[in-house]
Amino acid sequence: MLNNLPLNALQTFAIAAQEGNFTRAADILHITPSAVSHRIKALEKRLLVVLFTRQAKGVTLSQAGETLLTHINIGMKNIHQGMELCQFSSTREKLCIAIIPSLGLSWLTKRLDSFYASHPQLELDIVLSDQLVDFNARQIDAHIHFGSGDYYALKAVHLADETIYPVCHPDLLAANKNVSIIQLLHKHPLLHYKAGLEDRPGGISWAQWFENFELVIPKEIRQRWFSQVNMCISAACYKQGITLGWDKIVTGEIEAGNLQKITQQEMRSAFNYYLVMPHKQSNNPSMQLFTAWITEQFKPG
Repeated sequence: MLNNLPLNALQTFAIAAQEGNFTRAADILHITPSAVSHRIKALEKRLLVVLFTRQAKGVTLSQAGETLLTHINIGMKNIHQGMELCQFSSTREKLCIAIIPSLGLSWLTKRLDSFYASHPQLELDIVLSDQLVDFNARQIDAHIHFGSGDYYALKAVHLADETIYPVCHPDLLAANKNVSIIQLLHKHPLLHYKAGLEDRPGGISWAQWFENFELVIPKEIRQRWFSQVNMCISAACYKQGITLGWDKIVTGEIEAGNLQKITQQEMRSAFNYYLVMPHKQSNNPSMQLFTAWITEQFKPG
């Protein structure tokens, strides 16, 4: 029961684990080192485990201590989030939706008014996350993710395939309407997206592009590297070079006149877009409304 939880001991344990030293933990808590030691020993006695390995210059966590600290940290995050959210509580149901940053910033944001107009009884909490979220560790209902669609013990709703093609600012093509990528590279830098761990198996690099279309990369070209797709796209919009554009991400910039396709040649990505969620969440009526809406948004045209 909650009133039987040794909250002081748990707080003391968490601070001692973070500091790796009982004396520093005592200073932070404004108690004596012996009081810290007493609280830890009482907690160990209650749990019937050893939480720390005592050493001459401090302490290190045991395996049991590592496990307890992980769950304390998760619990504290949830408590802080609950305290913050209760200040802005409303009668509307809220869905927390994670999305890969590139798609969230360039594609989803401008469509949110459509969702709220159709579902005024719902609120969305949008979280940017490249890696697929751990639904057991975070209070997130679903993730709009770029991947294989094969996720253990999770439901994945296919949203759209992805195609990739070279783009640059229209001004770079103004002088020569039929200019090739090779010709452009003699004048403008090649902009690279350094694919993250999850994207790399399904993404497309410039090396793959040149190999697929049997092109030879010119020697001594200028190159610039970015860790996010959006940074590549933004640099291209600012006339800084040529990049590979992901269709769902660059379509808006092409329509706005900030980017232009260099060639009609395209490559299909091995990864695609999915709405990923725990199976039980897929039965939530509010999630079903969001699933129907986001699926419609991904349809062509």
